[in-house]
Amino acid sequence: MLRPTRLLTGLAVIATAAAFSTAAAAAAVPPKGTLTAAEYRQLSAAMVALNKSASSKSVDWGRARAACQKTGAATVLLRTQRASCLDSITLFQALGNFPAEERRCVASSKTTTTGTTTGTSPADSAAIKQLICMSPRYQALGTDAKSAYTADVAARGVAVARGFTGTCLATLTTNPSDLKKEQQFASSSQRLAADVKLLIRVTEGKAPSSDFNQSKISGDVRKFEVSASAVLAEHGPQKLSSCAHQ
Repeated sequence: MLRPTRLLTGLAVIATAAAFSTAAAAAAVPPKGTLTAAEYRQLSAAMVALNKSASSKSVDWGRARAACQKTGAATVLLRTQRASCLDSITLFQALGNFPAEERRCVASSKTTTTGTTTGTSPADSAAIKQLICMSPRYQALGTDAKSAYTADVAARGVAVARGFTGTCLATLTTNPSDLKKEQQFASSSQRLAADVKLLIRVTEGKAPSSDFNQSKISGDVRKFEVSASAVLAEHGPQKLSSCAHQ
């Protein structure tokens, strides 16, 4: 996959995942494992633009999306590349914004409380308020992570069918190990989002306090954090030149 990697403020890495599909539509099918001249040219331009969209400390998300669009849509390969790139940008922007959102929720949760309707101790109320505050972020991340994972799975299948192998395949697609990390992150995000949704119902008196399981939520928070770090640590070779091209 095309993965220009830059340090994010408050995060480990940004890895922009992108992948390629099979045979050119309405054109002669290129040899196995070979990019057409147009594909190679447009993908090279996209990689250069993606790298320019990020500095050592920040990412210009608008420029990153514009870079994804540079792949065009002339072939199935390019359309899949563009879709996967855009889905990944959406996910990594959400992750990039996560620390600031979390700090905001931590600050807002420090207001004095006298207890909660969940039967937990007052000492736990700030943590509960923080989780509830972050609920929209968890919900969005669950959706974004699933979309990015689905796009990468489909793209890799098509790239393999197209005949790409070795370093070229590793450059163009997400490897199986990283796909598993993405799947785990999507799953953990959705699980945590469901936990917090139930927690909100309990605090609103719409579900019995017995439905609240603090140990389960704490465990799911840890799984979310570990899987998010694993996704952020993904990176593959950026050697488009290793791909045979016309």
